Amino acid sequence: MMGMGEGFLPGFLLSLAAGVALGAFYDSLRVLRIVLGGGRRRQFFTDLLFMTVAAPVTFLVALAAEAGQLRFYILAGEGIGLCLWALTFGELTGWAAQLVIRGLSRLKRGLKRIFWPVGKWFRQKSGQIWRKISGKRKNKLSKPKKSLETKGESSV
Repeated sequence: MMGMGEGFLPGFLLSLAAGVALGAFYDSLRVLRIVLGGGRRRQFFTDLLFMTVAAPVTFLVALAAEAGQLRFYILAGEGIGLCLWALTFGELTGWAAQLVIRGLSRLKRGLKRIFWPVGKWFRQKSGQIWRKISGKRKNKLSKPKKSLETKGESSV
């Protein structure tokens, strides 16, 4: 059996690494929310997904570090690791995600400016062609059919 202080440092370092990994996972969910557009429902489900991943990770870290006994330093290590990620790489990731989104929106606007007139021309031409085709079909369908009766005879 391990003494009180023997497993502290490896367990703490393991929980610190797990906290950093959980921070990276939460940050990826945050970037996903930024890209797809935020909303209360989407935030609820991404947070629920995070919690369903974080709970087993915490259990596995406690299992590896203290044979399943949850100690305060394990929770503190995960919290510190998560904060380390959020305050360092998390800031950079959020900034980079916003930069990429702004760049993509500018690219979209530029492509729209270029291709909108071309698309408008194609829509006009296809509309003209469609009207010609549908007009010919209507003319063929609207022609009176020849009667089987001969001229001058009446069936009444």
